[in-house]
Amino acid sequence: MAPEKEEEIMKVKITGKCRVKPNKKLGRSECQLVTFDLPYIAFQYNQKLMVYKGDEYEYEDRVGKLKDGLGVVLEDFYQLAGKLAKDEDWVFRVEYDDDMEGVEVLEAKAEWISVEDLTVEEGTSTLKELIPYSGILNSEGLHRPLLSVQVAFPLFFIHIYS
Repeated sequence: MAPEKEEEIMKVKITGKCRVKPNKKLGRSECQLVTFDLPYIAFQYNQKLMVYKGDEYEYEDRVGKLKDGLGVVLEDFYQLAGKLAKDEDWVFRVEYDDDMEGVEVLEAKAEWISVEDLTVEEGTSTLKELIPYSGILNSEGLHRPLLSVQVAFPLFFIHIYS
């Protein structure tokens, strides 16, 4: 059955979600944010989009390697698997504990687009269709993950929110 509206065609379909934590137990840690850090809390998520050509057979393998590598990287950069917190005086910090959920990894499909489509576009409207966390502020790290990674097939793009 064909989609009735163009809007239904141009959506990224989330096909799986999981959380990745550091590969080893690290305990509890807090890192107080300094004055220099605080203005960035009001900014939108710093988003990175990396686009690769890929095929259906490589997708599962690449996603698995990405998750494995992320677990290793989080051993040193464990704060990204944490969350923002604040005390009664509104002093912000990043906190991590082994019991936290970790980094959000979304697997998605965007079958309506190819790498070639992105290279000919002069604006960013198509990119906005690919990234569901547009308009999210860093301060929402109090409730959302500090790092979220979206991997989409068929163009195999990796979108990082932090």
